[in-house]
Amino acid sequence: MKKIRIVIVEASIEKVPKDLHKHPAIQNDAKRRRRSPDKILLYLPIHYTALLSKGINTTKRGRPDILHRLLLLIQDHPLNKMGLIETYFHTTNDEIYWVNPETRPPIHFYGFEGLMIQLIEKGRIPPEKEPTLIKRLDLTLEELVREGDREVYALEKEGIEIWKTDIKKIFGNTLLIGGFQEGEYRRDIADLIDYRLSLTKETLKASTAACMALTMLYQSIRI
Repeated sequence: MKKIRIVIVEASIEKVPKDLHKHPAIQNDAKRRRRSPDKILLYLPIHYTALLSKGINTTKRGRPDILHRLLLLIQDHPLNKMGLIETYFHTTNDEIYWVNPETRPPIHFYGFEGLMIQLIEKGRIPPEKEPTLIKRLDLTLEELVREGDREVYALEKEGIEIWKTDIKKIFGNTLLIGGFQEGEYRRDIADLIDYRLSLTKETLKASTAACMALTMLYQSIRI
């Protein structure tokens, strides 16, 4: 059985922008955690007023917890333990990262945040030792999702009902999962999609949608 290449797209992993460092919401968070504002990920639930003060669109900013939950789920899924998943994530500023299948992200969000700060600064985790757990790749999203003439599937509310398709065809191809809280795939990303798969007409959290899809894929090869 060929591996599924899972790519979490438009994940909001970024340090607090310098022009927000002096905002009270950032200062209070940094003081409470005894950290420099430069060592904190932008996190909408806590930093919302800071983003609002600069008129920053929050649709796809400040939700690193979504990537955190997705990685916890995917890395622990039976398909990954069977060696049938390749995990990558793409950020809102178009960086691409590979995740070692053996990587087990910290359960606590602040532990995950520390790793992501290191990843942003150094480009890999750990910076020097082996094995590499996560690393930045020098390629475009299109190169990643299309490598080896792969077809690109995506989870999307407005798509073909997944149970009406032969989902085994996803094996050996690419599956996109949105790493954002609301909205649509960015236009250039949407243009890469060959097949849109719908799990339900209701809006689902990214982690819920991923759990449902991966479990259906797992069951499809166990029956």
